[in-house]
Amino acid sequence: MKRTALLFLLLIAATFYNCTRQVDGKLIYQRLSPCGNGGYDSTILCGQFAVFENTRTRVGRKINLNVVVIPAMHERDKAPIFFFEGGPGIGVTTGGSFYADSINYYRIEHDIVLVDVRGTGNSNPLHCRQLQYKKNIQEHLDVMYPEQSVKECYDSLSKLADLTQYTTTNMANDIEEIRKWLGYNKISLFGLSFGTRLAQVYMKMFPGSVESCVLQSPTTTYSKLPLYHAQYAEESLEKLFDDCGKDSLCNASFTQIKREFVSLMTKGKEKPFEYKFKQSNGEIQNITIHWYSFETKIRGLMYSPNGLRRIPFIIHQSYLENWLPFISLFPTKNSYDDFIAEGLYLCVTCTEDVPFISNKEVDSLTTGTFMGDYRVEQQIAACNNWTKGTVPHDYFMPLQSTIPTLVVSGYFDPVTPPSMAKQIVKTLPNSFLITIPTMSHVFEGLSNPECFDKIVVDFFNKPDTMPNIGCINQMLPDKYKTK
Repeated sequence: MKRTALLFLLLIAATFYNCTRQVDGKLIYQRLSPCGNGGYDSTILCGQFAVFENTRTRVGRKINLNVVVIPAMHERDKAPIFFFEGGPGIGVTTGGSFYADSINYYRIEHDIVLVDVRGTGNSNPLHCRQLQYKKNIQEHLDVMYPEQSVKECYDSLSKLADLTQYTTTNMANDIEEIRKWLGYNKISLFGLSFGTRLAQVYMKMFPGSVESCVLQSPTTTYSKLPLYHAQYAEESLEKLFDDCGKDSLCNASFTQIKREFVSLMTKGKEKPFEYKFKQSNGEIQNITIHWYSFETKIRGLMYSPNGLRRIPFIIHQSYLENWLPFISLFPTKNSYDDFIAEGLYLCVTCTEDVPFISNKEVDSLTTGTFMGDYRVEQQIAACNNWTKGTVPHDYFMPLQSTIPTLVVSGYFDPVTPPSMAKQIVKTLPNSFLITIPTMSHVFEGLSNPECFDKIVVDFFNKPDTMPNIGCINQMLPDKYKTK
C-alpha cells in the first residue's frame, strides 16, 4: 500500500511538472518542428503562426509569421529571450545561426525566440524592388527615394497587403499572440535600434508579460525618424574628428582633416563632383557625385567602429580628388539589396514619424549641419506618395515601467546617441544605463565582442543587479585606415 501510494504521488508530481513546463514554453515542441534547413541542427525549431493582418477587426486576410525557437541547452525555468531586430524592416531569423551556436551564452539557460515581424524576413515581406535594385553604380549615388520608384512600389505592394496595418503596435500584438501560442508565461525582451521601440511599445501594452528587457542603441517612440539624423550625425562626426586628433596615427596622417571636410562640403554643396571611373572591363564611366550621396554614405559608415575608422581616409582622398576609395564603397555592377524591406520601413515611418515633423523642427535641427535637410525632405516626399495607419493616443508618451531594464548605448552612435538613452531611463526607475566608449550604433569591429554578450546574459540571469561591465575596457577598435 505504501509503495503504491508513493508511486501514485510521484505520478501526480511528474504530471504536474510536465504541465507546468508545458505552460511555461514547452508547447514549442507541439507548435514547431525541427527546421531541417538553414544550417540548423535538429534541436532548432521552426514554424509559422497565422495572424489577422488587421488586428483590430480580426477579419479578412491572414498573414503567416515566421518563427524560430532555439531551445536552452539546459532545462531551466528562466524566461525566454525574444530578440527584436532594427530597421524597421530587417528580418531577424536570418541571424539565428548566431544564437544556435552550441557555445552561445544566450541559449545556455534561456530559449531564444526569433520572430520575423510582419513585413520582414519571411513574414509577408514588403520589399521594394523599385528601390532596392540598382542597375549600376550611378543609381547607388542617386536620390534616396525617386518619386516614380516610390509610387510604383506602393502600387505593387498594395496588391499584396493593407499597408496601413504594418505598424509597431500591430507587431506588438503579434508578439503577444505568439507568446501565448508557444506557451510561455513571462518573456524577456532584447531589442536593437528600432527593435527597442517595439520592445517599449510591447511593455506599454503587455506589462504583465515581461520579466526583463535589454535595449541596445535605443530609440524612443517620439524620435520622429529621421528628424534628428542630421543633428546626431553632426555630433558623431565632431567626436570622430576629436578622437582622430588624439590618436597619434590618425593625427599624423590627417593633420587638417576637419578643414578638408569643410572645404569638400563647401564645394560639394555648390555643384556635384565629376569622376571618370574605370570599370573592370576597361571602359570609362562618367560618375556624378552629389553632396547628398557623399554625406549619406559617410553617415552610414558611422554606424560601426570599422566604418568610423575609415572615414578620415575617405575624406582626405576625396579632398585630393581621388574618388576611388569612396566609389569602392558601392557595388560596381547591378545589385539587389534585401537587407531592409523598404516597404515596411515606409509603412512604419510614414505612420509613426514623418506626419508629426514640423517645418520649424526641420529648420532648427538641420540648419548648419553637413547633412542639411536632405534626409528629412526625401522621406517627407516619399510619405506623400505612401499611405499611413493609426497610432494610439498615448503612443508618444515615454514608457513608464518598473520592469528591470538594461539600456546600452555607444558613444559614437550617429542615430541613437547616449543622450537618447538618458531620456529613456528617466521613466524607468529599475533600469541600468551603460555607455560603451568605443561603440557606435553597433559594436561590430571591436575586439572582445563577447564582453557585450556576457553583460546582456548576466543581466537576464539576474535582472535586479547591475552586471559587471569591467570587460568593456577590452572592447577596442582597429587602427585608423591611413592607406
